[in-house]
Amino acid sequence: MKTVHPHSKFFIIGNANEQNSIAHLINEDDIIVRFNNPNPSCALMADWVFIANGYTQIRHLTIDHQFFKSDTQIFFRYSKEDIYSGRYQNIPLHKRIKYLWRFPKWIKHSHLDQYQINTIPTDIYQHCATTLGCRQPSTGLLAIDYICQHYPRNKIYIHNFTSEGWIGHNWDDEKQLIHKWITTGNIIAI
Repeated sequence: MKTVHPHSKFFIIGNANEQNSIAHLINEDDIIVRFNNPNPSCALMADWVFIANGYTQIRHLTIDHQFFKSDTQIFFRYSKEDIYSGRYQNIPLHKRIKYLWRFPKWIKHSHLDQYQINTIPTDIYQHCATTLGCRQPSTGLLAIDYICQHYPRNKIYIHNFTSEGWIGHNWDDEKQLIHKWITTGNIIAI
């Protein structure tokens, strides 16, 4: 597990196609953050990977470890309890019960059990959802908010973000929120 130092910078890499390399900006103590299956157009190796692990995602998401370091930390959107209790999604009870059985098998099948596993805290999820008018935040927004709230003194850079994708996210409001964070200096877009 990589230690976050006071001088460590966070580089949060979205899954859009790489337009320009930022490899020259990264030092040994910096933290590279990637998502799900990192887009191979950016070759930066992940220290942290945030993964959308909802009921539907674990049925369709295949994890390729090509850009995972051996000590990568995994951050899931949801805990098993989040899914079972229906905390963030309205899923029928039989599917929630199936998830309790399916999720650990998916972790093992995806070889994610070799990494340290974390879950995004409830307060981060609720903060993002409330800010977006009770819509599901993207995993990228959750990662940015998590890092901003837990490491406010470290520099945070975002790269390859387009604020588009799955139709269930409120992309326009996410784009405005990210722009606000850039304007106030919480994050830096590169």
